[in-house]
Amino acid sequence: MIPEFTYAPYVWTSYALFAVVVAWQIAVPWQRRRRILAELREERALNSGAYE
Repeated sequence: MIPEFTYAPYVWTSYALFAVVVAWQIAVPWQRRRRILAELREERALNSGAYE
């Protein structure tokens, strides 16, 4: 017997939303880390006089 797929759109939508949330949870800290490291490099360059 083949089951009916009446709930398939809800299931796939929830999988897609889960994937988006997981991607967001990975991307935001990664971008924040890159920004903070760039700011620290700039500050170090300003303090050492190497910044032009």
